[in-house]
Amino acid sequence: MQTFLTTPKYNKFYIYKTPTNQHQRFCNAFGYYQMVNARNPAYPKISLCTECTNAWKEIRCKPQDEIESKIWEYLTTPVPIQGFLQTNSSRPVGPSQRSKSIESQTSQKPIEETIIADVNLPPNASAQKKAVETINATNMKLAELQRIYNSTSDPEIWCNLMERITNLKEILCNENNKVKKLKRQASYQRKCREKKTKHLHEHQEVMMYESPGRPTLLVQYPDLHEHIHECIEFGAADKKRRKEVIKVRTIRHLQEELNSKYNEYLSRTTLSNYLLPSRSNSIAARAHHHPANIAIASVSRDEKKEHSDEHYCLASVKGAKQFAALFPTHSVIISQDDKAKVPLGIPAVGRTFKTMQSFRELVRLPDHDFPIGMQQKLIPSVYLLINPSDTNDTFRNGQLSIFVRPQYQIGTSSTSHMSDLNSLVQDSRFDEILKVNEQIKPIWILLVDGGPDENPRHMKNIIQYCRMFRAFDIDYLSVRTHAPGQSAYNPVERSMATLSQKLAGITLPIDKYGSHLNSQGKVVDSELAMKNMRYAGETLCTLWERDPIFGRPVTTQYIDQKSLPFDDIMFPGCDKENTDESVPWQWIENHTKICQYSLDIKKCEDSLCCLPKRCEEAAILLAENNGFLPPVTKGKDGHYLNPLHILEYFNKLKIPGYDTHCPSISSDTYNRLCCPICNAYFPTLSIVGLHKKIQHPKRRGRPAKQKKSFTNSIDDFSVMPVPAEQVFVVIHDREIQSEGEY
Repeated sequence: MQTFLTTPKYNKFYIYKTPTNQHQRFCNAFGYYQMVNARNPAYPKISLCTECTNAWKEIRCKPQDEIESKIWEYLTTPVPIQGFLQTNSSRPVGPSQRSKSIESQTSQKPIEETIIADVNLPPNASAQKKAVETINATNMKLAELQRIYNSTSDPEIWCNLMERITNLKEILCNENNKVKKLKRQASYQRKCREKKTKHLHEHQEVMMYESPGRPTLLVQYPDLHEHIHECIEFGAADKKRRKEVIKVRTIRHLQEELNSKYNEYLSRTTLSNYLLPSRSNSIAARAHHHPANIAIASVSRDEKKEHSDEHYCLASVKGAKQFAALFPTHSVIISQDDKAKVPLGIPAVGRTFKTMQSFRELVRLPDHDFPIGMQQKLIPSVYLLINPSDTNDTFRNGQLSIFVRPQYQIGTSSTSHMSDLNSLVQDSRFDEILKVNEQIKPIWILLVDGGPDENPRHMKNIIQYCRMFRAFDIDYLSVRTHAPGQSAYNPVERSMATLSQKLAGITLPIDKYGSHLNSQGKVVDSELAMKNMRYAGETLCTLWERDPIFGRPVTTQYIDQKSLPFDDIMFPGCDKENTDESVPWQWIENHTKICQYSLDIKKCEDSLCCLPKRCEEAAILLAENNGFLPPVTKGKDGHYLNPLHILEYFNKLKIPGYDTHCPSISSDTYNRLCCPICNAYFPTLSIVGLHKKIQHPKRRGRPAKQKKSFTNSIDDFSVMPVPAEQVFVVIHDREIQSEGEY
């Protein structure tokens, strides 16, 4: 049995765990000094704090350097090795007892610990034997150092010996842990051998593998490749050609099919390793061992294009959403967009999500030699109805509604979108979102993609929005759009991604009741074309109605007839205006605010023109800015301000004009878009010209000349000073227009 020394451990942060000032550091150092001198690591904290306070009162008036040196002196107090006394009483050791302890240091033996190395080791445990030899050699060195330590009384030699003893103790502890770990591993291997022996006696079967390591799953599932090929039910000549029916599209679907059909469970990572890698010369391809002749066909996606007005439009849309969230029971948010046209007779989508394809299966695709008319497509108009009361501030989930139209007969326009919104209002399934107290909600926020049929700058679309505003008796209508190329931020785009996934590999029929196209791809039978289109459109609607999106059912409808729902809406002053439009310009001037990426329509205070407002709280808030939401304003830090905060501090802030902070509109362009007479802003020059033509008409003929006076009589006005001659040239409006600006 070998022994070695152990020393008590003193805590240098006994009083304050995390000292933050000089007083706390001094108390910790003084406490360490007292514990070392008292040979008591568990020094009573109350008595120690009292002594620290008294010592600090004596030294706090001294210079900082002296205090720091004293702290360092306390912290470097050497720990006595021999004659360590472990006191169990709560009283600190007195000075007399301390002196007696120091005097008896040379006569007391150090405290000893014992580590016994196991000598009964298996004959094949070479690693354990080596560790045991190291333990025995370390014990011998410790015993020798202890003898030297006991035979000397020099404190400096004690410190050197104690440092060496500590290092040997650390080596001894590491080797002991190593022996324990080796014994655990040996026990685990012994149990594994016993388990294998038991299975061998039970099954009487021995399998020999060709290579070391864990065997592949092909040993457990020898028909795995065949089963994978049977689950993949389509082939491909390239990544844009697919068959009509797809049952397995992703690794998740393949995993579910293998588990349900053949009771073969593989994790996604393991299953992907049994498929061909995307790049055979990469490091990741090494993990694809024993791959089947199947690959994951991934399609590249282009990143969104950057635009200078990207953040400006995002701030505009965010402001409209915040306004709707302020009055959730009286507002609704509708995100609308036209999905990519769905062709007939060819795969419905050319680019989809990652899809499984087998290279072994024969390619069966429809003949592409005959031409198909470019207008033989279906146009889905998708609407996402968002209720601000139950979206948890995300404004991305809602109920989806789809209207499918044939491109050949109808197509889409602003009129078709108004017809869709009218159908949604009349559908009782959407009353929970669109109505409150059996009336249409007074605040509508429309999020569009900025196309020609939805852009709020185009006068044709503005007229349609005004008709809908008056037909639905809305208090406030705001149409917002994103910057060009940034329509992916529209919430309805998330739903379109799910719709596109359902069309992967689907080919809608174009000649269900016979071909209506000639050899040149032109329609020769209109009635037959309408029947074929209706069948394809209803098939598409049935496909999209199967699964819910966002946890709610999807409503679809096929429309093959045009309708004009708001043509009978009359506006005050229609008979007086000599214009071809049913909405007079004066009404548009008084009720709308037209900007580059937004259109806002409000009710006026005239009871003969508009009905009373139904949401008084919103009207009071908007009254600060003449009934409209404030313009998108950029702060001094470069960030766009919250429009609700602008309305709250409207009287204290300097509010710029609409589109003043739009990055794509320079100061010169902005001045050209403002009326030179009334300084009203409009987003296009055509609207500025229309405004000047109606609001500031020009007089016909030449201006009247002033009559010259030939009298020499002197009156009161003749003695007045003559005004200075004008140094500028007066240019009339007619001369400005002659330059072709408007």
